[in-house]
Amino acid sequence: MKLERVEERYKVRFSKLYRELWEEGMLDWMNGREELKEGESWEKSIYPEIKENPPLLLHSGGFDFEMMREEEILNYQFDEMWDIEEHEFIPFAKTEEGNIYAFYKNMKKEEEMVVVYIWNDMNETEIIAKNFEDFIFRKMLEAVFDVDKDELKGDYKEGGFKAYKIDLLNDLKTVKPYIKREYGDILEEIYRREEQESLFSFSLISKEELVDIIEKNIKFAELDSVFEHEID
Repeated sequence: MKLERVEERYKVRFSKLYRELWEEGMLDWMNGREELKEGESWEKSIYPEIKENPPLLLHSGGFDFEMMREEEILNYQFDEMWDIEEHEFIPFAKTEEGNIYAFYKNMKKEEEMVVVYIWNDMNETEIIAKNFEDFIFRKMLEAVFDVDKDELKGDYKEGGFKAYKIDLLNDLKTVKPYIKREYGDILEEIYRREEQESLFSFSLISKEELVDIIEKNIKFAELDSVFEHEID
C-alpha cells in the first residue's frame, strides 16, 4: 500500500498520524493482501487473522463501517451530482449503504483537514471531527452508546455484548499507542464498565455523558454542522 499514490491523486499531504497509521498497517483491513482468492471470504480468511490485534476501528467503527482499500480510494467515483470542484473530498471509509467518511480539503483546523460524513442519497454532508485523531475518539465513544440488540445478535449471536466488549478492548489496545493519553484513558474507563440494558439496546455511556465528553474534548464551532454538496 503506497500512500504517496493517494496523496498524488488528491494533491494533498496527510497528517503525521494518518501517515503513521497507514505505514504501520493500521488502516489495512485485508492484512496485507490485495484481494481474496476464489472461494474465500473476508470473514473466514482474513478476519480470524486480525481479530486479536485489530486494525483501526475494526469493531469500534460500527456494524456497517469499513475502511476503504488503497485502490478504492484511488478509483472512487464521485456521484455526477456532487460539486467536486467546489467541495474537495478524500474518501477513506464507507458504510454498507454507500455513505462516505472523508477528509474535506476545503476546511482545515490547525493545518489538518476536518473529517466529514457524506450521505450518498441525500444532499447533506456533516462535519464530524476537526482532525483524524478526534474522529477516532468520537467513533470509539459512539461504539458503546445505544448498541442495537438486533445488529449485535447478527455479528455476535450467543456471545452478545460481552463478546463485543472483548473486541472493543482489543481495538483500544492497538490504537492507544497512536492517540492522546487522555483519549485512551477515557475510553479505557468507559470500555471496562458494566453495560446498561434497555429494551432494544446496550450502552456503556449515557447520551448526556457522551455529549459532555464531546463538548469538553473535541468541540469546535463547525462541529455537527451540515452543508449541501451537490451542484445547484
